[in-house]
Amino acid sequence: MTKSNVTPKRSIQASPSALPNDATVLCGRDKSLTHRAVMFAALARGETIIREPLLGADCLSTMSCFRALGIQIEALDARSIRVRSEGFSAFKTPAVDLDCGNSGTTARLISGILAAQPGLKVRLTGDASLSSRPMRRVVDPLRRMGARIEGPEQGNFLPLTIQGQTLQPLAHEVDKASAQVKSALLLAGLFCEGETSVRLPAGSRDHTERMLQRMGANLVSEIHDGMEQVRVRGPFAPPPGRYMIPVDPSSAAFFCVLGLLRKGGTVRLPEVLDNPTRTGFLRVLQRMSSALVLTPDPDQRFVEPVMQITLEGGAALRPTDIEAAEVPTLVDEIPVLAVAAAFAEGPSTFHGLEELRVKESDRLSKTAELLRLAGAEVSVQGDSLRIAGRLKEVQAFTYDAVGDHRLAMAAAIMARRSKKPCCILDSECVGVSFPDFYEMLDSIV
Repeated sequence: MTKSNVTPKRSIQASPSALPNDATVLCGRDKSLTHRAVMFAALARGETIIREPLLGADCLSTMSCFRALGIQIEALDARSIRVRSEGFSAFKTPAVDLDCGNSGTTARLISGILAAQPGLKVRLTGDASLSSRPMRRVVDPLRRMGARIEGPEQGNFLPLTIQGQTLQPLAHEVDKASAQVKSALLLAGLFCEGETSVRLPAGSRDHTERMLQRMGANLVSEIHDGMEQVRVRGPFAPPPGRYMIPVDPSSAAFFCVLGLLRKGGTVRLPEVLDNPTRTGFLRVLQRMSSALVLTPDPDQRFVEPVMQITLEGGAALRPTDIEAAEVPTLVDEIPVLAVAAAFAEGPSTFHGLEELRVKESDRLSKTAELLRLAGAEVSVQGDSLRIAGRLKEVQAFTYDAVGDHRLAMAAAIMARRSKKPCCILDSECVGVSFPDFYEMLDSIV
């Protein structure tokens, strides 16, 4: 998120109440699923209704891009949007750049779609943060399929100019468990004659595959010896339909940690997405505390299964290590898990965090900075984060979230354990994924 001359800031500290209340928190809706629902609705010919979409800045960037391509997207009511499309064959070369804002999901996934539209020419742009994040992990395999994509440093950074082509199916080998790379290639494969496959380390998010299978695509996903292989046969045109979006587990993670760190009281989080590729942080928190209960919800209206999370505050937290193989299922939750580990009764080490260096910020160094400012003992050793634990009292701090929503929210959770006011600069960047975050945080005593 680009900074203005006046940086928004927020002061947060512990509630003066000695008796924490019980609370039910309906967190923000899932960002990943909202992105994909909008994209598939735009590709479909007809009308699609998306209920409970996340209307944060990232998802609004995706909607804006498709509007520029000629898709009608409008509010149906306060909790639903309607997407009307003539299908991908009716996409129009936009008169303006497609601004992806701060959203890497928008930029990478839409690249796979647009590269496969012959005759279409677009220019993708983004804010300063997104423009510094690597794109060749998507661009290079798309080029091997026949895509024409140009940009700075051989297409590694935005802005990218994409000239749509007829692509050829290909078997891809990807060295990192990246859902964005996998999804971009599968989306491109929808427009190819024949089978496109992606082989990569297991553990990345599988929303694209689940949604395509739900729509009837010829898609097979298999995992053997720690490697995942996904195959999709094209061409396939997504049909219009209905989507209901569950709560984002990445957003719920902050209130999970808050619930465990409180002196007492119960926090309940309903309608949370229950997908094992997204809930690795819950397995970590279960290792740290037995005061966390997961209850499956039988409601079948949602795009994917949901659950309720119940947490009891006041219990001691056990230290734990996070291994590199776990990281793809909890990469966005590392900052707030580090906050929890700071209060554990011993040292914890998080391994394999290299991906954090190319997020909205260098989240690895910025997470360590947050903990140090709060008074915790922490060190970065290569791509590992070691947290000594046993933090008893959070000292007052001023922390610059540098436009990174996950860091701002993690800092807010840390600040709730301080007896003195803590200041978070660039605090409003939480609007990228969780516009109501502070309002909900204030509701919990």
